[in-house]
Amino acid sequence: MALKTLDSVIGLHVISQDAFDVGEIEDLRYDPVTWDIVGFKVKSNKIVASMLNAGSGKSMIMIKPDHYIVNDVILFQDAIEEARSRISADNNNIPSLSYISGRKIVTSDNILLGSVDEIQFDSDRWSVVSFKVKLDKAACPLLGLKKGLFSKMAYGLLVRNIVSVSENVNLRLTMEELKDELVFD
Repeated sequence: MALKTLDSVIGLHVISQDAFDVGEIEDLRYDPVTWDIVGFKVKSNKIVASMLNAGSGKSMIMIKPDHYIVNDVILFQDAIEEARSRISADNNNIPSLSYISGRKIVTSDNILLGSVDEIQFDSDRWSVVSFKVKLDKAACPLLGLKKGLFSKMAYGLLVRNIVSVSENVNLRLTMEELKDELVFD
């Protein structure tokens, strides 16, 4: 498992094996039921957009996940022509992960846990794994933590514990159940 964060891939350039700069990642699109990443929202390069008939330069395209090398750039293991089947126009009907960043997280017993600080995904399987949570000060005593001057963080809020995402991220666990699920700093 190769864990990455959403923030670590936004802004990366996507490069084909034949050295074409396909564009820059703006966001990741995901399936809200399975939490699988279904595509990268990419601001396309003008030359590549015309090669792929994906509109004019700076058009938004979506690139389906595959076996890519992820470092300072995301590197296709094939040439741009061979990658054409994985590239399409971006679809705004598919939710973006950045929409979740900063959302309030509410437990099943209707207590505010905090807000989404970081989103982690597995870049081998291309699926969202967990969230890092900036805890609400009122939640700290309920979790057995002392309030401090600085915000407390919790790690390991698994997506399998999420019921829905709307204005808030709604959990299937109570605050008491979260004590055993999360790791605190």
